Amino acid sequence: MSITILSLPKIRSVEFLNSSIMFIHLTNERTFLIPLDQFPAIKTLSPEERADFEIIDDENLSFLAIDEIYSVAELMGVE
Repeated sequence: MSITILSLPKIRSVEFLNSSIMFIHLTNERTFLIPLDQFPAIKTLSPEERADFEIIDDENLSFLAIDEIYSVAELMGVE
């Protein structure tokens, strides 16, 4: 069985629960709870570095302390 996603929601906001969980709040009123074990580069950031992020074009997440950009699809695990 395969799932086809016609359009992905946009990122509305991001928040963290300590160094293990990231919440991605989307424009479709859903929230994804993402274990940071899935994204070790983000998990190793300090709380200050995790707070220093940018939402790019409402579809990508970038942290200034690391040289990576994460798409909504990647964060949701559909890419």
